[in-house]
Formats: sequence, structure tokens, C-alpha cells
Amino acid sequence: MESRERIGLFGGSFDPIHTGHLILAEAAADLARLDTVFFMPTSNPPHKPRNNMSLFDDRKKMVELAIKGNGRFCISGIEEKMNVSYTFDSVLHFRDKGYGREQLHLLIGADSLNEIVRWKNPGEIFANATIIAMQRPGHEITSPLPPGAAVIWMTGGSNTISSSNIRKLAAEKRSIRYLVPGDVERYIQERSLYKK
Repeated sequence: MESRERIGLFGGSFDPIHTGHLILAEAAADLARLDTVFFMPTSNPPHKPRNNMSLFDDRKKMVELAIKGNGRFCISGIEEKMNVSYTFDSVLHFRDKGYGREQLHLLIGADSLNEIVRWKNPGEIFANATIIAMQRPGHEITSPLPPGAAVIWMTGGSNTISSSNIRKLAAEKRSIRYLVPGDVERYIQERSLYKK
């Protein structure tokens, strides 16, 4: 039976999760009237070497700290035990739980929308999920989308905060206040994450 709940899937390495991620998720939830946004920290992304990422448990804990108190935000650990974290697998996981394309939404940046045709089994993604694409300045859509693709374009919530810049600031012992939630900032300091 198809679920009536509207959900969003927001995957990423979240190394670390930052306020820009939260702003994007909140804006998407409002725009598409989502009941729940599932944050899905990737365990083994195919496009990033694992040895360049923080431990999964640290990234998962930072997500938990960042989203607590928001009733629409949840964490999903479905990618934790995947040999390789493929987006289509996560989409099919929720499809098999009864979410149709009108209920199941995938949050990505417009730059990722250009790359999605090169992801594994992109047809499964377009067939089973509505894409919420964040339009960012300087990122034009150049790849043609398949006929019938369901895409919601979003401009609200755009920001320039990046995890790589936060890691660089933390490594240089500079302030990351307001770039990440306070609890995440404390966790980074307590665990000495991103120190050279």
C-alpha cells in the first residue's frame, strides 16, 4: 500500500554537517510540503576515498546533534552497511516501503543533477523519486534530463557554506562558530576532528 507521507532523502558525507545543510533541508521541506527529511550519511561513497573522510560514527553523531529538536528531521543509517553507497539503492529501499514517486523526494544540488546521468542506475532514481534540485549561482544545468523526470527547482535556501572550508578552518584552529550548530562545534573540538 502506498504511503501518504511525503518524505525527503538527503544524502551526503556530512563531514561535517553544517548550517547550510540544515537551511537547505528546511527550505525543501517547506517547498515540497515534506513530513520528514531523512539525513543519510554515506558510509562508502563511490566518488570519495574513505581514508579522506572522518569515521562514519563521528559523522553520524554530528548529524544526530545537528538535527535534534527539529521534528521533521530524522537520521537514516541505511547506507551504513552498504559495501558502496549508491543513491539508487536508498531510493529503492524507501520505494519498497510503499513510497511512490509523488511521496519520495531526493534533495540534491543542481551541480549533482548534471552528474546524475553518470551515477549508477540513474533510471531507477528518476522512475521512483521526485528530484528537489537546489539551483546555485554559477551552476547551470547542461545535461539533458530523461523525458518525464519529476524535478522541483528550488532557489530559496541557497548558501555558500562548505564542509571542506569548515575542515580547513578547524585545521587552522580558526573559528567555525555559526557555520555549524553549537553542539557540532563542541563535538569537533572534543574529538579533535580535522586537526592536522
